[in-house]
Amino acid sequence: MTSNELPETARTRLGLRLVGLLLLVGGGAVFAWGITTVFGHDGFDSPPGLAIAAFLGGMPVAVVGLGMLNASTIGAQSRYVAGETMPTLKQSAAYLSDGEGIMGVGRTVDDQQRGTAANGPYCRSCGVRNDEDARFCDGCGSSLA
Repeated sequence: MTSNELPETARTRLGLRLVGLLLLVGGGAVFAWGITTVFGHDGFDSPPGLAIAAFLGGMPVAVVGLGMLNASTIGAQSRYVAGETMPTLKQSAAYLSDGEGIMGVGRTVDDQQRGTAANGPYCRSCGVRNDEDARFCDGCGSSLA
């Protein structure tokens, strides 16, 4: 395990990359041979069975290899996507909620800046300060009476 409690994946990534590359190159070469043999065949007296099998089977093998290469880089892809989308998500949440944020994302103003700080009683259950006329807690919903 690594320091962040995730399993070590370096060997898995390396294996996926090696096997994926072999399948991609091998499947692509078999497919290329099959396609040139099938479509380059001059006399159709007897069907070229091996060439047809290579033509039909080489491409799926290459696609599986490509998928394995993709799986070996999924962590880096996820980090890139998160790094690109999170700033936009935060800006959108701040814009859509006038700085209040949505579920804690995009909050740009605090209670003191808004001038609407609660000045009523504190909740006995959770400690959240509520408005003066509140009958139920804004934080946990319990009765304030």
